[in-house]
Amino acid sequence: MKKTIIPVVLILAAVVFTSYFNSLNSPFIWDDEALIIKNPLIRTGTPTPKILTSDLYNGISAGSNFYRPAQTFSYWMNFRLCGLEPFGYHLTNILLHAIVSILVFIFIFILVKDWLLAFAASLFFAANPLSTEAVTYVSGRAEMLLGLFLISSLILFIKSLETKSKWQFALSLVLFISGLLSKELAMVFPFVVLAYIYYFRREEARSRNFLVKNCLPFFAILGVYLVLRLTILSFSTLRPPALSAVPFYLRISVLPKVFLTYFKLLVMPVGLHMSRTLLRPVSPVGFFIAWFALGTLVVLCFKALCDKNRRGVLPFMFFWFLIFLLPQSGLFAINAFVSEHFIYLSGVSFFLGLAYLLKKYLRPVLFAVSVAAITAFYSGLTISRNYDWQSPLIFYKKIIISSPDSFQAHNNLGLQYEFRSELDKALTEYRKAIAIKPDLLEAHANRANLYFKMGRLAQAKEEYAIVEKLSPPGKAGEIQNNIGCVYEVEGKLDEALKRYVLALKLDPTLSFAHFNIARLNFARGDLIGASEEILKSLPEIQPNNDNERVIKNYLSSVKVISDGAVFYNDLGVRFAGAGDFADAAKAFLKSLELKPLYADAHFNLGLAYWNMGQNRKAVFEFKNCLKADPGHEKAKQFLVEIIYKK
Repeated sequence: MKKTIIPVVLILAAVVFTSYFNSLNSPFIWDDEALIIKNPLIRTGTPTPKILTSDLYNGISAGSNFYRPAQTFSYWMNFRLCGLEPFGYHLTNILLHAIVSILVFIFIFILVKDWLLAFAASLFFAANPLSTEAVTYVSGRAEMLLGLFLISSLILFIKSLETKSKWQFALSLVLFISGLLSKELAMVFPFVVLAYIYYFRREEARSRNFLVKNCLPFFAILGVYLVLRLTILSFSTLRPPALSAVPFYLRISVLPKVFLTYFKLLVMPVGLHMSRTLLRPVSPVGFFIAWFALGTLVVLCFKALCDKNRRGVLPFMFFWFLIFLLPQSGLFAINAFVSEHFIYLSGVSFFLGLAYLLKKYLRPVLFAVSVAAITAFYSGLTISRNYDWQSPLIFYKKIIISSPDSFQAHNNLGLQYEFRSELDKALTEYRKAIAIKPDLLEAHANRANLYFKMGRLAQAKEEYAIVEKLSPPGKAGEIQNNIGCVYEVEGKLDEALKRYVLALKLDPTLSFAHFNIARLNFARGDLIGASEEILKSLPEIQPNNDNERVIKNYLSSVKVISDGAVFYNDLGVRFAGAGDFADAAKAFLKSLELKPLYADAHFNLGLAYWNMGQNRKAVFEFKNCLKADPGHEKAKQFLVEIIYKK
């Protein structure tokens, strides 16, 4: 094993990079905008504790009940290294997938004690195109993080049983916690531990002390996690999960079709796309067939798992397949019955089974040729699939061709058209999304914003009224703030002020509502009131006579307040001019929160850091400035000066 591990690692890494090299230049797409571009948590200089108390989609009004701080923290690290340049994020995903592929090899080798079998299975895992939805898609990173932490945890747990090592067991628990912070699916892991003991250490498990000592800590951690998730870490969303509208009896009746779909995709991974729909039974005959298939499936699974004479790899890996797939198969009200990235960990079982059959029935030379051919076939499909991700417009159009009823694809295609200033086409796509799903609040909100942008204020208010009725309490403040903007443009300033005040009552953390109130106060000539609201919009700044004077002097020198990003950037310049570089940096960060690719704000933030002696942060911001505007001469000159001094 020691002699083979280095070439195995090198080959697996080469296969992963060969399969995914053409994804490195792909742009951010789909949820990447919410998780990265619009996520203020990743732009902080140091990791903020809010990462541990926020939902994954905290940067957008829709929100989510996904709690994945490890994923957000990984984006924070990416941002520190490469700003908003997609290349670095894609490279990180590829590296993570390579590491997980190596861990899959080690894990399977520990189980089967056959390095050729483990190598073949890990090659299939590394190259298979189903993983593009996890690897090529930056927002799919949770799958690799989950695989990294849980497979490492299980390897260490197995080793701790063999060596009686307390530190290995403790590290296994830490990695399990990391898995819980990566994706909710990690909750099944204590049952994986229990299954390993059942299938491989059944004699030792007869001792109650053995189970308490080795299993109870995992279940205790799970219990604490569940309590936190059901209380202080439960988050409100604009839209409930898609399957919440489907009754449980219908969801469970589709289960055989879900398994059949995944089996087809694993056997022949072609025609891949991100939004799949399954036909549900509607007739008595359809329900009879579905429930008969379900009963047969349950009996077969029970027999495969619960035979007292069954021990070892086969039943354990079958359990592995089920335990990681069932929670994502429609039994729980999640967002889809079938999604390619759901099979990321479960697929390990299939690839091991495929490698086992090839090795059992083929001669060694033919086995090697077959493994190489399948790996090359998978890799070619992966490379081909990666091209779909290189244009958001093509990406969403392809989804709509395969799945015309994908309301998410229509909504996202509308956003792409809006980004390209093709507003009529955008409006058409929002209408299609709403026609498919009338309560799709994102599409209503997007259409309202588009009407506002087009100056169609009456229609904008109608749309915001729909969103206002359907939005959960946690998001009501943002909606009121948006409605206030419509009234302000209409010149109904008193009504706008009422909406902004209501927004803050509903959500006191809405700093931009303070900015909107400041604008209204300024328009009325109330500089003191405007100054107070500007300070409230910057909660990171501690009010004092000096910064209050800077804000008042700045407000006295301007004629109008409109663009928030420009305002905070200019205010930061005033703070810096007064020698208050700490408050200047906070103002520049607020500007970048509103406009992440604002080159001047990046440059000014770099200057503030430089004057505070934080040279590494300064260099980072100057580089971000050049990424946003490669022709920014001041940033170029300053970087040259820093390099020269060094």
